[in-house]
Amino acid sequence: MTLRRRHFLTSAGLALAASLSQAHAFERMTQIASVMPAGNTIPDPTLLVAGNAESTAGKWSTVLSPALMQGLEAVAPLTVRMTSGQDGVTGANLFDTQIVPDGTTALLVPGAALVASLAGDPRVHFDFGRWVPLMLSLVSPVVVGRADLHRTLRDLVRDRPVRVAVSSYTAIELASLLAMAVFGLRPVPVAGFASRTEALAALREGKVDIVQISDPMSPDALTALFDTLGQDGVAPLFTLSDTVRIAYHGQTVPTLTERFVQERGHAPTSMVYDAWKAVAAAASLDVALALPMLTPPAQVAGWRHAADVAASAGAVEALVNGRGRKLVSGPGCGPHLREMTGEIQAILTLRRWLAVHSPEWRLG
Repeated sequence: MTLRRRHFLTSAGLALAASLSQAHAFERMTQIASVMPAGNTIPDPTLLVAGNAESTAGKWSTVLSPALMQGLEAVAPLTVRMTSGQDGVTGANLFDTQIVPDGTTALLVPGAALVASLAGDPRVHFDFGRWVPLMLSLVSPVVVGRADLHRTLRDLVRDRPVRVAVSSYTAIELASLLAMAVFGLRPVPVAGFASRTEALAALREGKVDIVQISDPMSPDALTALFDTLGQDGVAPLFTLSDTVRIAYHGQTVPTLTERFVQERGHAPTSMVYDAWKAVAAAASLDVALALPMLTPPAQVAGWRHAADVAASAGAVEALVNGRGRKLVSGPGCGPHLREMTGEIQAILTLRRWLAVHSPEWRLG
C-alpha cells in the first residue's frame, strides 16, 4: 500500500469516526432532552400569536398561555405578542424572518396561514414544513350545500358552475373549491364572505351553492344548524377529514373520499385529489403551536413537556372535549404536519390549477 493511499484511508477513517461520534453525541443529546424536565430551561418564554385578539389563534392564546406557563414552570406569565389579521400570515412571516431559534419564542398559528402558503399566496414568506410542531388542535370542517355530486351526462353538457362561498381565492375555503373539482364539477368562488353567518345567509338566499363550515361546534349545535339548513333544502355533503366524526340523526357525515366512493363506486385518483388532500389537511388545522427549526433539543423538550401539561389543563380540556376538536401533542404531530405539507407534485398541481382558473374568476 502506497503512503498516499494509506494517508487517504487514515484521513477518511478519522473523518468517518468523527462523523459517527457527532451523530452519536447528537442522538444522545436528543435522548437526554426528551426526558429533561422543563424547569428553568426557557427563560422569559414568549408566545407569538399569528393573528389579532379576535382571531382563532388570539382566542386560543388566552386559554393556552396560562396552561403553558404552568408546564414551563415560569416564574412570571408568558409574554403574549399579538400580530395583525385573521389568517395568521403576518405572524407566521414574522416568526420565520425575525425570531431567533433559541427556544424562547413559540408560534400559535391557524390552519388558514398554511393554506395560503400551499396556494402560493404572494404575501407568504415562511416555510411551515420546517417548523417543529409541539401541539395541534384538529377539526373536521363540514361542507354543506345543494350541489348534486352525482354528475349526469346532462350536467357534463351544460357544465353548470357550482358557486362556493369564500373569503378569498387562497383562503381556507380553497379546500371546498378543490373538492368540487375532484367531483368533476366547475367551481366558481364567490368572494367576500368574512364569517360563517354571512356565508350561510347567502346559501339560504340562493346566492351560493356551497359553504364550508370550518368553525368547530358541539354535536348538538351542529345538529340544530343542519336542521335549520334542511328547511331550505341544504344538507351536509361531506367533511374534509375524519379527525372528528360528525353524526347527524344517527348517520355519520362521510368524508370526501367516502362520499366519492358512494357516488362513483371507486376512490378518487386524480392529481387534483392529491392536491386537495394537502389543502384539506391544512384547512382541518384549528391552531398549531410550533418552534423554529434548529431550536436546541433541551428547549424543544421543555416546550413539549409544557404542551403535554397544557393538554390536560382544565381550561384547555373544556375548549376541546365535546367541541369538535381533537388535541395532538408531541411526536404525534409529525404525521399530521407531513400531510399538510403535501408532496411537491401535488403542490405544483394545485398552483397550476389556480393559475389556470384565477384569471377567469377575476373576470367573472
